[in-house]
Amino acid sequence: MLKILTARGLVAVAVLVAVVALAFVGVGQALAQDGAVHHASGTFEVSVVPADPEAVEAGLGLSRYALTKTFTGGLIGHGVGQMLAGGPAGSETVGTYVAIERFVGTLDGREGAFLLAHRGDMAGEAYTLAITVVPNSGTGALEGISGDFKLTVEGGVHHYDLDYVLPR
Repeated sequence: MLKILTARGLVAVAVLVAVVALAFVGVGQALAQDGAVHHASGTFEVSVVPADPEAVEAGLGLSRYALTKTFTGGLIGHGVGQMLAGGPAGSETVGTYVAIERFVGTLDGREGAFLLAHRGDMAGEAYTLAITVVPNSGTGALEGISGDFKLTVEGGVHHYDLDYVLPR
């Protein structure tokens, strides 16, 4: 027979359900990864070569480039990728780009590979840049990796800081 709960009983059941649900979420996350955010930093050399001539139509240019990188520091290895860029023809201060890059080598001594997804926009002095590890794109000892890649350029030298998480 079904009993009718009082308002206090309904609140108690709702709280109990919420606590149990949060516990399962926490346990699931703990099982999925060690919970620790790891950090790797270093420098890289990059070569960007036009893959196609720029196509301009209606005052907007589109171009494709091949990327090659050599990493040192926490990342040791090579990156290759493809970049698409666009913006007003002739402008060096307004535009956007997207890229996919494959890193192959070691990350803090763990051998494997993973993909990076890039997205950058600039308008005059303002710019945004987001580079992320494509979740679960890792192979070898980097299987299951996720993370954020931060890039700075100082004195012509490219520096990176990679915050990443790996499963147990």
